[in-house]
Amino acid sequence: MAEILLTRAGYELKKKELEEYRQILFERIPNQLKRAAEHGRELRENKEYLDLMREQEFYEAEVRRLEELLDNVRVLEDKEISTEFVGLGSRVILEDREQRRVETVELVSAAEVDLKRRRISVESPVGKALVGRHVGDEIKVELPRGKTASYRILGIEKRG
Repeated sequence: MAEILLTRAGYELKKKELEEYRQILFERIPNQLKRAAEHGRELRENKEYLDLMREQEFYEAEVRRLEELLDNVRVLEDKEISTEFVGLGSRVILEDREQRRVETVELVSAAEVDLKRRRISVESPVGKALVGRHVGDEIKVELPRGKTASYRILGIEKRG
């Protein structure tokens, strides 16, 4: 697997996620499996037990995925994040030219995307259009379903 760049916040979030998944996989699920098996039914017909086995498989895969990801991470240090131009780790203040509103997004790697927290990938259409740009630049972005959006960059901040 190739090196993956993560912001400091993204790295800490992935470590926490791995810890939570390990706790579920190695503590919660085994206890629940034991209780489900004690119900005395044939395990092949015990829906609760079978559902827990599927859940266990899911968490095993997630733990492996996160371990592999964290084994190949390089944390982007704060000093590597510029406020002169947009790049990975930048927090960008944008004016949506059509809707006349200001919004802020943070550019992160694909592994850190969280749309609820306005963390978008540098590989997304908006992310690609922003990378390398400066305050005052205007961009036009081709969005899915044939739509376009126009933005003006009002500010660039460090976010790690």
